[in-house]
Amino acid sequence: MFLSVIICTYNRDKHIGRALKSLVNQDFDRRDYEIIVVDNNSTDQTADIIHNFKKSHPDFNITIAKEEKQGLSYARNKGLELAKGKYVSYIDDDGIAREDYIKQIKAYTLKYPDDIAFGGKVLPIYEKGQAPDWMSPYIERIISVVDLGDKVKILNKTYPVGCNMFFKKSLFDQIGGFNTALKLRSDDKYIFLKIRAAGFRILYLPEVAVWHFIDDFRNSLNYVKKISFLNGQAECVRIKTLSKKRVNNYFKRLTDYLLKLMAAFILWLYFLLKGQSIKGKALFLSMWHSLKGFLTCFKRFN
Repeated sequence: MFLSVIICTYNRDKHIGRALKSLVNQDFDRRDYEIIVVDNNSTDQTADIIHNFKKSHPDFNITIAKEEKQGLSYARNKGLELAKGKYVSYIDDDGIAREDYIKQIKAYTLKYPDDIAFGGKVLPIYEKGQAPDWMSPYIERIISVVDLGDKVKILNKTYPVGCNMFFKKSLFDQIGGFNTALKLRSDDKYIFLKIRAAGFRILYLPEVAVWHFIDDFRNSLNYVKKISFLNGQAECVRIKTLSKKRVNNYFKRLTDYLLKLMAAFILWLYFLLKGQSIKGKALFLSMWHSLKGFLTCFKRFN
């Protein structure tokens, strides 16, 4: 089997059916890929939806599993354990794969057979029909928007997001799975940094595209503050799991946060001069609350 597409889900009965529908509407031989849905203890109607979907699509390779250990990284590892494909891909339960998603993955893996880690575009679909006033290119990743242009790129400083990433499955035999200490945020960053440290390159592939539905509740500055705080906490946890130079890496990352906070303040002034103060405010709040999350974790750093 060529590809295992893994969706990890938790209480997304509003979205999961649309994500699954996009995967059975692929311009690709259904016998050469499988869909693995990992339910991470949903308490809404998600379980009923995915089981009914499987029953109504008996000609597709659909596996449903339950991961009782709470946390996205546990669910991602469960999907990896069940995967039969040479390659594995992950999309979010509120993602929508473009109809040539798997076809493009196949084309790129044939073009770059020696590469093992990839990510593609993640384009937003806003529930309100447009981006919030505070959105700017500096903060798009807060809602997992990724658009690095229309050319293949080697990612040396950034990395793909979990809504659209795929790998050669044999890679995980070498570097291990997702970090279960990171239960909600940053486990995708963790895995890509491990890949880079192992000497592999990471490719951005523009034609491997997923749309990402953005609910209204994400279109608020309170959401920016909440997710930024969680990102900061997760970054500290990631550093704590390192086997070497944990303290040095912590203070190096702390310095990076402080420099970015200063840069965010300067950009706030820039946006203010352009009459777009809300964009600068959102950027500054994002960096400020990331720093707060990082420092909160420091209290338990030992």
